[in-house]
Amino acid sequence: MTLGGVKPGDIVLAERRGWRFYAIVLARRERVVEVEPLDPRVTYHMVKAREVLGIWRKSRATGAREVESMRPAA
Repeated sequence: MTLGGVKPGDIVLAERRGWRFYAIVLARRERVVEVEPLDPRVTYHMVKAREVLGIWRKSRATGAREVESMRPAA
């Protein structure tokens, strides 16, 4: 899988050495993603692009003004 759109905060499904696990992306390098597994039994903190099976992107606000306008007036 290509890692072009992966950013810190996204969740990935990875498989490494037979272990499938979900993890939060901490940093992305050229072909490797540094992750924090959600399952404490998993000790892998680096996964290669070919080991990533799925990506769930964290929704991000497009602009701070939109978020401010959605807050109720105090």
